[in-house]
Amino acid sequence: MNNGHGETSVVTAGEISRNFGQWQDRALGGPVIVTHHGRPRVVLVSADYYSASKEDHCFHPREDREPSYEVSQHAILDHVTEAFMALNAELHITAVNHVFEALVGHNASQLVGRFWADLFPPAARSLLGDQLKRALRTGETLEFEAPGDAPGVRRYAFRAFPYPGGVAVLIQNRTAEREMQAQLNEARALDAALSMLPQVMVLRLNVRGVLTTVDAGFARRLGFSAEELISRRLPDIARPRDRGALTEALEAALQGGQPSQITTTLLIKDGGELPVRIGLATVVRDLVPDGLVAAVTLDASQA
Repeated sequence: MNNGHGETSVVTAGEISRNFGQWQDRALGGPVIVTHHGRPRVVLVSADYYSASKEDHCFHPREDREPSYEVSQHAILDHVTEAFMALNAELHITAVNHVFEALVGHNASQLVGRFWADLFPPAARSLLGDQLKRALRTGETLEFEAPGDAPGVRRYAFRAFPYPGGVAVLIQNRTAEREMQAQLNEARALDAALSMLPQVMVLRLNVRGVLTTVDAGFARRLGFSAEELISRRLPDIARPRDRGALTEALEAALQGGQPSQITTTLLIKDGGELPVRIGLATVVRDLVPDGLVAAVTLDASQA
């Protein structure tokens, strides 16, 4: 038994029951561990020792190890892709995340306390102001879009929703998405228009320049069946010296997304050549280029 003053002592349950007063005094100087059949069961400590120990961090590990709600919330907001802005009931900024700082070009210390309208272009203020007031008034979650004038940003997507103390907004740059949607619509319109012109031969290619759909008239002009041309690269049926330029034109159309045209010469099955002009338009699916529509017309001398 270690019974040094101020140190931990060990005593059996039987002994402490017989001499409780003695061990109670011993507990004033340090903890007393009570054993039962050789195993520690309880600890006898003084009231002063207990009070001091309660305040020690080892009795409250969660205080240091678990982040507060505010810390957790800021960690989440700084890892979302949307810009975040929180406003009070008077629509002054109370918090922002890093994405919002990058969007407007100011850090949080320069933004907190400012009126929201100071940071948005005139074209967006009226609509956004109405929606923020509505979210404050009704508690609704509102989604809408508005134009912007920041560099590279021409469309904002907003989600306004109630937030402690006021209202908050999540903001996304939708410019690239809207431009791709416009290109898809253009390609569909072009495809529909070409289908009305019998002198135009329409092909479809995947992102590797491989033919996936072949106009029957185009195949006849080259002396092939449509089935023979499917799964062949378009540059492979061009005159050898034209293949590099045609490949570059296909790549440029896929990367730039803008309709373009090129004059080239295709090879006929019997060894002849067919000069043509090819118009290219990108097909976009799920916001990424998915292939090309190629409108082929004969050179005027071959028509």
